[in-house]
Amino acid sequence: MIILGLDTAQGACSAALWQGEAGREGHVLARRFELMRTGHAERLLPQVMEVMAEGGLEMADLDRLASTIGPGSFTGTRVALAAARGMALALDIPLIGITTLEAVAAGLPLGNGRARIAAFDARRGELYVQAFDGAGLRALSDPGVFKVDAAATAVIAAAEGRPIEIVGTGAELLNDALVGQGVRAEVPEAKPHPDAAVVARIAASLAIPALPPAPLYLRAPDAKLPEPK
Repeated sequence: MIILGLDTAQGACSAALWQGEAGREGHVLARRFELMRTGHAERLLPQVMEVMAEGGLEMADLDRLASTIGPGSFTGTRVALAAARGMALALDIPLIGITTLEAVAAGLPLGNGRARIAAFDARRGELYVQAFDGAGLRALSDPGVFKVDAAATAVIAAAEGRPIEIVGTGAELLNDALVGQGVRAEVPEAKPHPDAAVVARIAASLAIPALPPAPLYLRAPDAKLPEPK
């Protein structure tokens, strides 16, 4: 199985080709990953062309597509997902949606008994947060958006006494809040943004959804329509 993964939802733009089967060891055929706050729409498709060329593949060789669906920036989330939807429709292949929280949580090796917390800085003093079991990445909570102190309280409850480790751009903010509530957590060296290679790897193990994936928005957009005169 060959999967093209895409991500533009957070502070990076990435595309990757992954080859493997569910339950078996797979490997990355080609990968591009660039940190950027803006410009995802302009850079994503060139990245796709680069990884396809490096992998020596045609688009018709793909078996699946995978894209992050958020939470993240409203514009960034739509860029990769819209591109993936268009390609999936044109190629008549499945599209798998992966949350950015699961993608960043899966960036570290599994197998420990900790609660692995994925946390992204959502601005406005808020965090996007989800708790996972570090042994197998089973979700211990639903994705949510919280004020920082409330996020710490929610994480402590979801961990149910397990040691806590935190990944993502909001790791330090959440860790400080946990310390303020008397809890010590680990912040391991880990990539704080989703990686399309991880997105594709996760997608290999998932069933094909009945419906196309939709963006995961945990709060309303900042932009508002003007008030009527």
